[in-house]
Amino acid sequence: MTFPNQTETAADLIARYGPKRSGGYVTLRPHAELIGELRRNNASYDTIVAILRERHGIEISDTTVRTFCRNVLREPSPKRRGRRPAQPAPAATVQPFSPRPARSNRLDGPQVAAVEFIEDQHNKP
Repeated sequence: MTFPNQTETAADLIARYGPKRSGGYVTLRPHAELIGELRRNNASYDTIVAILRERHGIEISDTTVRTFCRNVLREPSPKRRGRRPAQPAPAATVQPFSPRPARSNRLDGPQVAAVEFIEDQHNKP
């Protein structure tokens, strides 16, 4: 086993021993024309994944195919439905019912309930 030189930097070590990075979508680029044709014929991403797996032996996710179509094939992303603008309520011709009675302006200050004492029937002789 060879040991790295003590003067090598971390970038040198990563370049020599690290994973080899390939370009984006290396497995899908040779099949770009097929994928584009399938999308023009409204094939779903799951269908494209199944075709690539069955005919070409490519194991890939539908999310990767979706991002490939948007980034490489320049397929527009679906438009999201926005919130609908609130429609103005029709003018109410009837006054809304309030469960509380209207305030009376004739009484000022705190109001005390009228209390009546009921004589107890048991205490009567």
